[in-house]
Amino acid sequence: MTKLAGFLWLLQLLLLCSFAGAHSARGEEQLEALLDTETQLINELRDYIERMELQLEEIRKETAEIEEIHSQVAADNVEEHMGNPLNVLTILKRFETVWPKLEQQANATIQLSLREGLITQGELTLPTEEEYEESLSHLLHLQSVYELEPASLSLGVVNGLKLGSAMSWGDCLELARESDFSVARFWLETALNKLPGTSENSTESQRERERGRVKILETKLNMEYRAGEHSRALAAVEELILLLPKDQGYQKAKAKIEQAMANKELPKGKRRKSKRTKTQVTKSAEQLLIEELCRGAAQEATTGSRLHQCQLARNTPWTLLQPAKLEPLSSDPHIVLHHDVLTAKQAEQLMELMDEEEESAASRGVSYQPMKLSKLAQKKLKSVYRRLGLSHQAGESPNPWQGRRHGHGHATVLEKDSELGRGHAARGMLSLQAPGMGGAVVFPQLELGVNVPRGDLLLWHTRTAGGLGLGSASGHGSEWDYRSRQAVCPVLLGAQLSAWTGLS
Repeated sequence: MTKLAGFLWLLQLLLLCSFAGAHSARGEEQLEALLDTETQLINELRDYIERMELQLEEIRKETAEIEEIHSQVAADNVEEHMGNPLNVLTILKRFETVWPKLEQQANATIQLSLREGLITQGELTLPTEEEYEESLSHLLHLQSVYELEPASLSLGVVNGLKLGSAMSWGDCLELARESDFSVARFWLETALNKLPGTSENSTESQRERERGRVKILETKLNMEYRAGEHSRALAAVEELILLLPKDQGYQKAKAKIEQAMANKELPKGKRRKSKRTKTQVTKSAEQLLIEELCRGAAQEATTGSRLHQCQLARNTPWTLLQPAKLEPLSSDPHIVLHHDVLTAKQAEQLMELMDEEEESAASRGVSYQPMKLSKLAQKKLKSVYRRLGLSHQAGESPNPWQGRRHGHGHATVLEKDSELGRGHAARGMLSLQAPGMGGAVVFPQLELGVNVPRGDLLLWHTRTAGGLGLGSASGHGSEWDYRSRQAVCPVLLGAQLSAWTGLS
């Protein structure tokens, strides 16, 4: 067996030698080719590793930024943070763009399956597209009412105060797409200014700058063309052609714009009638006055009235023990601000006894979110009548106080006389939580705006009783005073919780 094994080994060696001799020349060439291939694979693998490291570094950077913001929110009051419309938009925007981008990068980096995705897990609560669109609409409404400049708002600055984090160029572009034509231009200009600067020479920054500029110019092109501003549309498409000279779509758009401009210069009678694609809503003089009052009231931190005077009333047994602080705002119609009706602790207790009402036919279309006050809250609020020396016919309604929440998305509209029930001679608004900014009660016919501090009650007569006091039966026959119509300004920061009542 040993000799047989040795013979077989010798035979194998001879065969290998003959094969090597016959193919030595071709083997050397193949080996060189394989070495060249391996060199290319090594270089490609190194490039791949570098790209992976760049992706991981970008993921690490984005995660650190989100974690920093997240930790600040956790350290602060979450309710206070969410009361800022800029913060709400930023959070929704992260779920709209940042998190999907991170998931895509992570999938490309470590080959996660769809079931293992970061934000595709079924048990996570995620914002809907409608919520994001609603947040954009709310912010644009606040910008319109308070005349907030896009450049400052994009930095998180409102009326000179730093309220939120800065927006990205993508945020500004989204706001431009949702804005009216007159405002959209400013948002597009702000978006351009937020693109990465030419000083940032990284490949990623250069790509983002080029990609962002194309998107912004395309939006500008469509917006200006639809508005009939052909010269501005032509300037935008020419700039796009410089960026992407091979794009045939831009060449066709340029030809279409030039044709439209040529048709405008035809003799009268042959000129084509331009179609307006979007009808601009014209605000009434009263609505413009309301917004002006809202802006003026937003500048005052605590607010009282323009009179800035108080008086002590000792006309009831209750006020003899604890005199009431009254601030008259108007004599005709009678409007007065009662200070320190509730302590901060009492207001906090009442807020704990409030819940959101289920949506009903009566609650649809109102300019606030109805809040349900419990029976215990109604009982506690009865002391307010005694303290202020006001009469109230409790038999008219089992729940004389109505809770309201005003936030970012609530419109500023004048309320109807029957909002709190028919037949009342006065209204009262008791502030349980004052917003950080905005939320003033305005009377456009009187050119009066009032911020109601927490624990204070604003009282105003709604009927021309001609000397008849509250509680008089003949007050029902008096005429409604149109000057008492009021509206609540939209809240810029935080939320406003209040209790409203009608007095006979």
